[in-house]
Amino acid sequence: MRRIVLRLGLVLLATPQAHAEAPLSPRDYQRLLGVGVDVDWAKTPRAMRYYSREQARAFKEIGFDHVRIRVREAATPELLDHLERVVGDALALGLTPVVAYKAERFKEDPSPQNRDRAVAWWRAVAGRFRGYPPELSFDLIIEVTDRLNREPGKLLDLYRRTLAGVRKTNPTRIVFVSPRLRSAPEYLHELDALFERDPYLMAEWHFYASGPSKHNPKKKWTTGTPEEKRRILDKIALACEWQRATGGSTWVGAWMPGNYNKGDDYAVSEQVAFATFTSCALRAAGIPFAVNQANKFYDEAAGRWREAMLPVVEAVVRPRCP
Repeated sequence: MRRIVLRLGLVLLATPQAHAEAPLSPRDYQRLLGVGVDVDWAKTPRAMRYYSREQARAFKEIGFDHVRIRVREAATPELLDHLERVVGDALALGLTPVVAYKAERFKEDPSPQNRDRAVAWWRAVAGRFRGYPPELSFDLIIEVTDRLNREPGKLLDLYRRTLAGVRKTNPTRIVFVSPRLRSAPEYLHELDALFERDPYLMAEWHFYASGPSKHNPKKKWTTGTPEEKRRILDKIALACEWQRATGGSTWVGAWMPGNYNKGDDYAVSEQVAFATFTSCALRAAGIPFAVNQANKFYDEAAGRWREAMLPVVEAVVRPRCP
């Protein structure tokens, strides 16, 4: 009988729910995040099919500190089982996991019905991960876009309702909220009221999430002219100023070294130049970040790195800063 009790105790100690670890403050979590990568390991059928712990291990070994695990589908038992597997692998490997939800319906139509669906999704996810180590965090919306860009009141309403649901099962877990207009740092101040009541809240913002452009003046990057560099530094300065004014902590949830989704016409050397400057600028500001996206660097079907893209990965995780 004594041996059975001992074995049961060892099993309980090995489960995430058994840990009663001290919560992490936003400032501590900001320092913990370091350099990360956006992954689709729980988002697309293809990525879910090819996912393995070895793939996660490859990202850890090459130098990434966290993974932003993007999710799109309904919170079915099957999806939650798979998500729990991915999160568990990340924790076991020393990768800090951030679960991020697309909330697609609500962004396209921020109706009460779609709001309630998004809130229910997070209640289900939060319930499944109740008691998990504090290294796991929740990112409520991957990117604020579509009609939601023009509905700041509805965005805040979603955040308040979702936070109320999440806090019932995860009272001290780090949760990220994003501003509107593609999570632009210019609108961080619209989130201020949320931070007055929740000491475990952080802000996620991003820029160049779909990469730079050789033509769009809002995100132009050619040879790294002073004006092009200033555009990046100005965005970072907005986030730093918000942090100073509020005492809040931020994280860049996505930026992309090349325009992979539209044109993909930057040479690797050009991507390295952009990635080096952006990585160094964010590091100098003390703001952690996730680069978008994993499958551009790693061939998930073949289970190996894309050799041609390794210089870009190196510029992200180990940039040669001046």
